[in-house]
Amino acid sequence: MTGPTESFLRDMSPLPDLHSLLSQFMSNSSPDRIPQDLRNMLASTLESRERWRSLLYQAVDLVFETDNRGRIILISPETWLGQPTTPLIGQPFSALCDTVDILQPHTGTPAQITNPQGEPLTVILSSCPFQDTEGRATGIRGTLKAVSQTLPGTSTVITTAPVESISAPQPDTTPVTGSPATTTGIAILATITTALRRAIVPRLASAAAIDALLIPLLAEGALLDTSAPKTFLFKSSALPEDIQSALSTPAPPAGTELFRSGNSHVMICRENIRSLRQLCLVLWRSEPWSTQDQQLCETACSLLAGFWELDSIHRRILTDSDYDIASNLLNWNGLKSEIERRSRRLDQEAMAATLIIARVPGLTELSKTQGFEAGEEALRQCVALLRKAIRPTDAIGRISNNTFGLWMDGGDRFAAAERAERMTAHGIPILIDPPVHLPLQLGLVSREANAEETPESLLERGMQALQEGVAENRKWRFSHEAP
Repeated sequence: MTGPTESFLRDMSPLPDLHSLLSQFMSNSSPDRIPQDLRNMLASTLESRERWRSLLYQAVDLVFETDNRGRIILISPETWLGQPTTPLIGQPFSALCDTVDILQPHTGTPAQITNPQGEPLTVILSSCPFQDTEGRATGIRGTLKAVSQTLPGTSTVITTAPVESISAPQPDTTPVTGSPATTTGIAILATITTALRRAIVPRLASAAAIDALLIPLLAEGALLDTSAPKTFLFKSSALPEDIQSALSTPAPPAGTELFRSGNSHVMICRENIRSLRQLCLVLWRSEPWSTQDQQLCETACSLLAGFWELDSIHRRILTDSDYDIASNLLNWNGLKSEIERRSRRLDQEAMAATLIIARVPGLTELSKTQGFEAGEEALRQCVALLRKAIRPTDAIGRISNNTFGLWMDGGDRFAAAERAERMTAHGIPILIDPPVHLPLQLGLVSREANAEETPESLLERGMQALQEGVAENRKWRFSHEAP
């Protein structure tokens, strides 16, 4: 295993350089090739790299890169031993394995780590340095493979191995198809569940889950909600015509359908969801499907159907709601109603008001980089700071993921300008591990008493002021007015 892995790390692909192909494709400066040729070559290169990537994941458990100081700058896959690997990015390699010097080349070096259950685990480390154009080492590229037996140089016998680890051959009457024999269905389902939980948007979560299913099955796939038959929720590649025809026919009862399409073996799993619709999971590959593969795909389809069904129910509930459940603030419908109701009283009292559109760049990205728990805590702290920036009687709503609306009763443009200056002085400090400091951008629009403006026009002017302020590199800006 060590020799091929080392060779693979030194040269990830024998095909033409991908950057060169991209450069030719963008500039179209090559006189002897038409753009279609470049597209075909680029597609072939990307396909080849994906095949090499899949092959590598069958040989090892973890692929990583470090900088010249031994800090991890790339790690894949996203989960290992049931835990996310993304938090390791930026950490020294010793946070993963502190028994070896990662800055030295390794050829099948046995090492000891501790798994999430607190048990010692033996791994095989292979790594080699990569260099810049002047021959200076700029980092390390390497792999880890978990093993279940004691190797020379180690003293601990591993009694519990991870699901990806090498195990002794067992009698098996099921023919090997395309699935890696060392990966169990439970491990794949755990990876799918992790992928679903990492993404907030259902469409992105479903796509990530299908990706997690297709890689170990060595298959292509697609996901379709029959309520929108022409729009796939996910599609790894173009569907063969026979599959398109099968999906375009009236939906049969829920179940699994197996058939051949040219050289491909096709599986279509159908699950009924509410509102008389179906979720269709379509997979195809060159190898036949085993009974275990079919059961795994049916379970995954059922899991996705339940996830998609709950999301549809929640969306219908939230459509009629005036509140954003995640932040416990008014949504735009609720804030709009508050503005209309308060404006009538302000007109009677001849008082002005100001709508502040507040954007916190980077707020939603925290869920992707530090986990959804950190993202939720960051949202909670951000809302608490915005609430303190206005009076308790003023209204506040969440307009989008990282954009909020603050309505100041009786706040003219002078009072609003003073408030905006104080709000943007220190940004939004978020006390999580590690702590982050997010900027705050404001767009302000004042409404004079008896002005004939709707909440929609105020929102539009506030968003325009926000965008103009960002373009001018200013923390806050009034709509059509000099602050």
